[in-house]
Amino acid sequence: MAQVVEIVASDLERLNERVRELERRVSALEAQPEKSTPPVDYSLQRPRAPATWRGFPPAEIPGGAIPVLGKAVLGIAGAYLLRALAESGSIPKFPILILAIIYAGLWMVWAVRTHAANRFASITYGVTSALILSPLLWESTVRFQVLAPAFTAFVLVAFVVLALALSWQRNLQLIPWIATLSSVATAVALIIATHELVPLTAALLAVALVTEVAACLDHRLTLRAIPAIAADFAVWLLVYVLTSPDGVPEGYHASSPATLTLLCLSLLAIYGGSVAIRTFARRRQITPFEIGQGVAAFALAAFGVMRATQSAAAPVLGALALLLAAVCYWGALSRFTGEAFARNRRVSATYAAALLLAGSYLLLSPNLRVPFLSLAAVATAFLYARTGKLSLGMHASFYLAAAALASSLLSWIASALAGTVPAVPDAGVWILATSAALCYIFGSKKTQATPASQDHPRRRLLWVLPAALVGFATAALAVVGIVWIAATRFELSPSRLSVVRTIVNCALALSLGFMGSRWKHLELGWVAYAAVAFGTLKLLFEDLRFGNAASLVVSLLFYGLVLILLPRLMRRAPPEA
Repeated sequence: MAQVVEIVASDLERLNERVRELERRVSALEAQPEKSTPPVDYSLQRPRAPATWRGFPPAEIPGGAIPVLGKAVLGIAGAYLLRALAESGSIPKFPILILAIIYAGLWMVWAVRTHAANRFASITYGVTSALILSPLLWESTVRFQVLAPAFTAFVLVAFVVLALALSWQRNLQLIPWIATLSSVATAVALIIATHELVPLTAALLAVALVTEVAACLDHRLTLRAIPAIAADFAVWLLVYVLTSPDGVPEGYHASSPATLTLLCLSLLAIYGGSVAIRTFARRRQITPFEIGQGVAAFALAAFGVMRATQSAAAPVLGALALLLAAVCYWGALSRFTGEAFARNRRVSATYAAALLLAGSYLLLSPNLRVPFLSLAAVATAFLYARTGKLSLGMHASFYLAAAALASSLLSWIASALAGTVPAVPDAGVWILATSAALCYIFGSKKTQATPASQDHPRRRLLWVLPAALVGFATAALAVVGIVWIAATRFELSPSRLSVVRTIVNCALALSLGFMGSRWKHLELGWVAYAAVAFGTLKLLFEDLRFGNAASLVVSLLFYGLVLILLPRLMRRAPPEA
């Protein structure tokens, strides 16, 4: 019995030792760090082509381009089906054509609805719509002659309106581009093929109106130039063909002057109104397109109205131009005063000057034109003296130059200083010379008071023309007076007359040089050197031709003294503060 107890005790001891050893091994295993498996980046793994792909793309590619193209082909096939029904004669053509037009419009609707999900599909469906509509209208108007050109023009405009309306909320660009480009191209092609100028020109003007209305409502379109160019071309062709001096060519339909005038003025109203709303009313920065198109619209409208009415509407156009010039001056002087509107201010001032000049030539007779332009020059010089705006000083010289070309002042000065001495000048010469003197007084006084940091030489350049007109007019008046006084005492031969002119010209140069150096007026010095250049030509073409030895001595003596004294006077000019 005791032996059995000992055997059991030894077995229990070995069992306990075995259990403790197992516990130690388990503890050692639990103490070791657990090795983690690195994560697999599934984003870098690309699906492999199936085993059956041998160089051909799978059925599904990014964007689903092939199914989209397939749908577009089916859409064109549907259009051909409608065309076949129309040609079969079993059904009247007009209802089928209306159905085909609606069918093309539905493709445009689908193009806009799919734009958010698939841009490629949207563009493809839009092109499909245009490819259905344009050939349809061409054949129906030119080949089958089922649709009247006026109805075709209406459909083209409606197509553009539909595309813009559908794209409005999402502010899409490509869909309106497709619709506008296809409609404009179709209208121009139909003008050439059908010779129906009036309805199709009206359609192009309507498309231009729609795009400009969208631009005025801050729907920024990049396609404004397309209908503008087409409308300009159509109006020019309309005027050129239907108002030809040789009559309306064969194949074209004549139109009344009232209709032609309305279409020409519509072009001006569309783009003039657009510029007025966006630039003047809403104070948006004027774009280069608007600058150029505004000029083109006014020029084409004036040209067309003048030819359509045989210049009978010139006074009305002149009054309109003067009214627009007043609006542009208001914009330059009041509306666009901030630095942010510098471009608008410059463009508005340039428009104002051009419109005022055009209005004076269209509205006023030659006898009234010179006083009006002279008054405009004095007014702008006065405003320059009040505001210091550089553009107003430029306008003063611009109006004086236009008045000088319209008057007899330049020819009178040329005759007095180099030709047959004229009589006393007429009223227009006196008005222009007095206006030039007033412009110089107002402008030079303001320029003198302007700080030197504001570029004096450029501002002084503004008053070269008034100073030259006053200086040479005074010299011409002096020659006329001397000749008139001398005629009562002795005969004035050509040699003596050449000496008198040389002396007067030299006196003019020295006087201008002295006043320019004393008053720090650089422009007077420049005019003085212009008088010296004129004296050089006079010596070559008059004194050497008509003078004798004695007269040449006197002329060369005075001319030499001028060449010596004038540079010294100019060097003595005190520096500007």
